[in-house]
Amino acid sequence: MVLAAIIVVILVVVGVGIYILYKPPTPPPTGTPVTIWDNGPCSDGTTCGFKNSTGGSTLTVSAGTTVLWTNTGGLAHTVTACLSTNPGYSTPGACPNGPNSNTSVNFDSGTSGMTHGVTFSFTFNTAGTYDYYCYFHPWMHGVIVVR
Repeated sequence: MVLAAIIVVILVVVGVGIYILYKPPTPPPTGTPVTIWDNGPCSDGTTCGFKNSTGGSTLTVSAGTTVLWTNTGGLAHTVTACLSTNPGYSTPGACPNGPNSNTSVNFDSGTSGMTHGVTFSFTFNTAGTYDYYCYFHPWMHGVIVVR
């Protein structure tokens, strides 16, 4: 009886070990890319920002598209919708079209900030214009246009 219990424990341990060693890797996040970049201090819109694959800060996508922001800079940044319920929305320049100018869908990567290499994704299901900014650097702003 004791021998059977020991064999069962050994088989369970071996099975868990094999699972850990051979489980499939987590796939990388996917989505239409937007790069968050900075060149050092991020003191104005020329030293940091959001850019899509063509280099612009406005991205046009179809409804149902997931957008994937990746921080390639050295500083922490956020992706925060221009809504009056979000922190920093009233900071001058953060929301050039007003705090509630966009379709009222809230998305926010969090006020702790995304450090280098960290990603944030959001799926836009409803047509509209979505303005967003960086909470730490309010001169950084971008637009997602959903058709």
